[in-house]
Amino acid sequence: MHSLLSGVTPDDIRTDPFPHIVLSDVLDEDTHRALNAGFPDFTQIGWADPRRKPGSNRRYQMSAWLIMNHPGLSRPWKDFVRRHSSPEWFAEVAALFRDHWPDDLKRALGGDLLGHETGLVLRDDFTRARILMDARAEINTPVTGPPSSPRGAHLDMPNRLFTCLYYLRRPEDDTAGGDLELFRWKNGTVGRLDPFELPADAVERVAVVPYRANQMIIFPQSIHALHGVGIRQTTPHTRQYVFISAEIAEPWLAAPAA
Repeated sequence: MHSLLSGVTPDDIRTDPFPHIVLSDVLDEDTHRALNAGFPDFTQIGWADPRRKPGSNRRYQMSAWLIMNHPGLSRPWKDFVRRHSSPEWFAEVAALFRDHWPDDLKRALGGDLLGHETGLVLRDDFTRARILMDARAEINTPVTGPPSSPRGAHLDMPNRLFTCLYYLRRPEDDTAGGDLELFRWKNGTVGRLDPFELPADAVERVAVVPYRANQMIIFPQSIHALHGVGIRQTTPHTRQYVFISAEIAEPWLAAPAA
């Protein structure tokens, strides 16, 4: 299984509005098709009772550890999540963004992202590993109510180290919206760190990354890594992607002192 970062270099990093990399046609077409066709269905990632309907535009997830041990999921999926939740993958990410990791994050890890024991979310905990990895299948359910966003502008959890999204949009999905939006703090002023979603008047949209099959975006966590999902129109289609991340026990990210 090839890494999503095969052939990627620091020259691919964009710095506006924060350091990130966007790549199209990341994996070879055979691998992409196998992952797309084998994406966990709702009976695997949600529940199997057809009498219980999921809410409109809701998020559900299935972590790498569950995928690796699920008898109904394909070998390409097991290989993919194993590769992208491994210490080797973490070392690739650490090296790629070596000039862009926030000082507070590096201090939390004793000055260096490498040299720490890593483990898997759900399988391990922070008594066994300094850094926990995950590569989980995630979905946003069909939009059966009014057009909406699964989550507007926000920062990820304050103990997260990086975020990577790999999109597996289905060929038949013709839904308008659902792209990833990148923001900056309005007027350069860091506002209150809301735990779920920031007020619209605190940020301004700078760029849009289309929700496109076989496309990836990756970025380090920082006080400026503001992002959200654009409004999805009413649709019978599920938005599906892989969410790859790493986290530590302590919430290292905080707003600057006033």
